[in-house]
Amino acid sequence: MPTLDERGDHEGSLIALVRETASGFGQLVADHIRLARLEMTADAKTYVRDGGMLLVAGVVLAIGYGLACIAAGLALARVMGGPIAFVCLAVLHLAAGAIALAVTMRRMKHVQLMHGTKEEVSRSISALSTRSH
Repeated sequence: MPTLDERGDHEGSLIALVRETASGFGQLVADHIRLARLEMTADAKTYVRDGGMLLVAGVVLAIGYGLACIAAGLALARVMGGPIAFVCLAVLHLAAGAIALAVTMRRMKHVQLMHGTKEEVSRSISALSTRSH
């Protein structure tokens, strides 16, 4: 039968082990939160930069399209009449704009937000569930 001192040592080491485990788990959660913050900041910066570039490109394209439409419409008006020339140019520019938007939206859908955080949390959950069994 264990003596009182042996039981006290065993309980003390058990309490120390529980404290160490809780501290390690707390550190793990804190690290995941830090990683998530860093990734969210990086993702937000990327989206803002890409959004700004899309806005600038859209304005430049709108001005260029407007000027090109006027010039091409005036040139084609001599050949096929004013209204038909401007309708043809409008259809051409609407198609080009739709294609550009589709390509940009497809590219933005492939961006995976917080990918590193998801992987780390999955690894942690796997490690914790493996240890508990």
